[in-house]
Amino acid sequence: MRHRNYLAFLPLVALAFCGQAPVVIDFGKAECAHCRMNVVDRKFGAVLVTNKGRQYVFDGVECMVPFVGDGQVDAEDVTEWWVCDHAHPGELLDATRASFVHGDAYRSPMRGDVAAFATAQARDSSLAVAGGEALDWEGVTQKLAP
Repeated sequence: MRHRNYLAFLPLVALAFCGQAPVVIDFGKAECAHCRMNVVDRKFGAVLVTNKGRQYVFDGVECMVPFVGDGQVDAEDVTEWWVCDHAHPGELLDATRASFVHGDAYRSPMRGDVAAFATAQARDSSLAVAGGEALDWEGVTQKLAP
């Protein structure tokens, strides 16, 4: 008899483990929510996720930041900001924790020329070779805001 009580909680447990869809970019097929270009460059793709679970894909952070800045999505409704790791194309990083660089050598699709790296060390290694300006997430949002 006692195990029947546990069965009543099974649907609640199942709901707790049903999360949002994983954050992915379907390169070559996805369309940038801001500029409508196909998202193809694995070094620069970006995704934001809203508190309702909606995912918007971008060809770079230079489209993602203005998309929110222009009011297409309220910044308070964004729960996750993702960017591709320039050093490991196609791998997504939490943009709020990534290290960024801005410079002409980082020829992004819409020429915002901002690249993301998983660590400050990886960013600094790239800066030593290609030059540019080191930024954090706040610096990126200020630089790219409309």
